[in-house]
Amino acid sequence: MKTADDSEDVSGKRLQGLMAGGLCGLSVGVLALNDPDAASLFLGIFLGTLLSLKIDCPSHILAAMVFISVLVAGGLPGIWLPGLAVCTAAAYMDEYGNDNPGIYSRGPFFRVFFGYRFSLKIAVAILALLSLGGMAAGTGFRPETFIFFLLFEAAYELAGRIGIRKGS
Repeated sequence: MKTADDSEDVSGKRLQGLMAGGLCGLSVGVLALNDPDAASLFLGIFLGTLLSLKIDCPSHILAAMVFISVLVAGGLPGIWLPGLAVCTAAAYMDEYGNDNPGIYSRGPFFRVFFGYRFSLKIAVAILALLSLGGMAAGTGFRPETFIFFLLFEAAYELAGRIGIRKGS
């Protein structure tokens, strides 16, 4: 999604942004159909982004439409509703705080925390630890879910850095 964002916002390449957004929606939709962890996580990200009103450009709208279409067509796997609620709330906090001058003006901690969207990382880590410790059996947030999520986030950041170097 970072490529779609930067294509539209930074370089004005709408078609590239739409293609990247569509591929993002398709790929996370397929992941969500095949893994309950991914379903809770990506649906939580979608809902948090929607609630924060950050689905605000053509590539975001296309990504959302493709994602929801894939889920409707494929049938959503079982989702642990408390985990979905936690992911949605954390994604909302991250989206609200990210690129928010009012939040960033509170100091460098907030700029880093929300700039790298740590709310959701912390939430997924806690859910994985609770599951690992047997305190929330059936959460679906296995320890490897946290590792995969960190890899997903690293790819997002890498895409942003590559886009900046190449001028998107």
